[in-house]
Amino acid sequence: MAIDITKGSRQTFFPSKIFAVDNGHVFNLTLAKDRANGELAVRDVTTWNSFDNYNEDTSGTITFSGVIRGQAANGNYYVEVLSASQDVLAVYNSPVSEYSEREFQDEKLFYNKAGDVVQGIPLQRGDIFELSADAFTGTIADDAPVSYDAATEKYVI
Repeated sequence: MAIDITKGSRQTFFPSKIFAVDNGHVFNLTLAKDRANGELAVRDVTTWNSFDNYNEDTSGTITFSGVIRGQAANGNYYVEVLSASQDVLAVYNSPVSEYSEREFQDEKLFYNKAGDVVQGIPLQRGDIFELSADAFTGTIADDAPVSYDAATEKYVI
């Protein structure tokens, strides 16, 4: 995970209630490009870098549908997964700053660099995760349907 105060604000993500995190399988994924936490990526099942480490498949198809289920106390929005294709993973690494200054602790300053190994979290129906408002395009509202646009790397309402 890297910090870059010159690139501005990035979306934040938290895996609130995702089966794979507590009871399932989380993959190691080597990124092909810079990605914010919560972006979706495809696992290339034809690669095997090391034990449980796969490359990101940048040509893979991302199929995702969900629904907004309200706003969390921290200002993020709950997204419930309705469906996601099999090898689609949510990108996540815990943001930890090497700097003690408060202004460098903000999660919005962090991103995952190309070449980083991140947690690739498989999503399934019923999973719930949190996203900050800047992860979306469209008007955020309870019960609004959500899809994912791989070209813009945004969740579309």
